[in-house]
Amino acid sequence: MLEDLSPAKILIVVLLIVVFFGAKKIPEIAQGLGKGIKEFKKATREITEESDAAAPAAAAPAGDTTSCYYCGTRVARDTRFCPSCGKSLVAPACAKCNTVNAIGNKFCSSCGEKL
Repeated sequence: MLEDLSPAKILIVVLLIVVFFGAKKIPEIAQGLGKGIKEFKKATREITEESDAAAPAAAAPAGDTTSCYYCGTRVARDTRFCPSCGKSLVAPACAKCNTVNAIGNKFCSSCGEKL
């Protein structure tokens, strides 16, 4: 669609815009468009900041909390998965010796078996 735009066609479109809106109106339209884009970006940034600020508070209600080992988000102690990164917060047990290991261990602390 855009591959057939030649400089002559672009010039014709620009001239039509100038004739239709007038030379004085074009800067006002561009300024209004720029302000609209700026306001839209500001609103999306504010919504993102509000949701980021509310997420840890919603994920970790008042009471006994702990931090996620992987991302550091505050979560309730009885939470099984982190609401931010989705990783398991349950300490893994070794399949070979049934020892409960610390979260983040890749090998069993007793027998060395891969977890």
